[in-house]
Amino acid sequence: MSPPDGLQDSLGLGFYKDAVPHGTEQGSRKLCLFLPILFNSLLQFREESPILHHVSPNPAKPKWCTVLLAAVLCMGNASAITATNRPVIHSLTLVGTNLVFRVSVPPDIKQTTLEMRADLTAEWETATALNIPDGGGDIEFAIPKPTWDSAFFRMRTLKANSADKLSTELRYVIIPSLHAITSDPASRTNAVFHFKGVVDGSDRIVINHRGAFWTHVNWRWPAGAVTINGAEWKPQEKNYLTTTGAVAFLPETFSLETARLEKIAGRDVIALERTNHALIVLLNDTQSGPSTYEFKIHFGPATLKPATLDKSQVTTLKFAAVIDGSDSLKITKQAATWKHRTYKLPWDVSLNGVPWNVRQTNTLVNAGTNTFLPDDVNLSSARIIHRKGRDVATMQFEDDALQIHFADNPNGEDSYELEIAFDIDR
Repeated sequence: MSPPDGLQDSLGLGFYKDAVPHGTEQGSRKLCLFLPILFNSLLQFREESPILHHVSPNPAKPKWCTVLLAAVLCMGNASAITATNRPVIHSLTLVGTNLVFRVSVPPDIKQTTLEMRADLTAEWETATALNIPDGGGDIEFAIPKPTWDSAFFRMRTLKANSADKLSTELRYVIIPSLHAITSDPASRTNAVFHFKGVVDGSDRIVINHRGAFWTHVNWRWPAGAVTINGAEWKPQEKNYLTTTGAVAFLPETFSLETARLEKIAGRDVIALERTNHALIVLLNDTQSGPSTYEFKIHFGPATLKPATLDKSQVTTLKFAAVIDGSDSLKITKQAATWKHRTYKLPWDVSLNGVPWNVRQTNTLVNAGTNTFLPDDVNLSSARIIHRKGRDVATMQFEDDALQIHFADNPNGEDSYELEIAFDIDR
């Protein structure tokens, strides 16, 4: 089946509500920036928490390496393949209620227009038009944040005495809907996203009802193709997965909020973060060399939310530590239990200001002078309100406990913070 509008290249997709893993400091926020083919980045954001920021060109991931060459390693910075004859969208930042774009424009361009649309089949709309100074170059401009939950953007430029030029557009793969009806009666009320592939670094997949978007963060891209429900996907070549026709990628009759993660294989982090309008799968393999990962996300029918009582009382849990590797933390009402996976044990660890030497004990009892949460906390109401760290800092509620994951894949260590708010049961 041919892609709509014959699109073959790359553009940007933005989620405008609560989609977002990982971030930096509060203030203006750099959203998702990964530009292997001009502009093929997923742009998503959350008021209190930005998302990932860079691409690393490293051929391998020797975490033990102590000497870094700035000319080789691009840790913490975005890198892009630029073009001399086309406009390039480099980044998008949320500042208040505006979106601030940073673009590069060729020197012979006199005017440029930012166009947007809500999905791959919608008509392009003009977001803003700009007169370009002589010589082109790097330009910043702002537009009001669209009201859509997500959007695609592209730049259209007018050259002097020439035809229009477009920034390249989204490369994507067409697969069948996640809701595949078979002879099994259960298939009519379930949809599945079944992933299997080799991971060698940090990768994230954002899933909503329209498709799935791959963002590569650290070290190598997956070797060869991964598979989704048996269909091959090479995200380095085409990093957006969708479907066309009458049946949606994930029909609206299926819920994102109640999706369940089934971990099948993987030696390090497979985490699922929920947002109001998307799911974010975080894959992080901090050990040297690649490894096979496999998981399923099960989607059940969407149901109306029951009315909830007003809960004015809220408590928070703030975690802080220096992370150099992969670690997880299980929080219950009774205690916090630390699990270290790879590289150095963390240090300068604290829970709500309570110091915790995880080298001496991996369990911190929630009692006495070590109390970090009240007895009547509702763990299932957990939501992230602040985070800091250059790689993975996320959480999910499962099996009556809060599972917190930290993974620092780049060489060296970084300071991480994660602040979570909870409702208090009355």
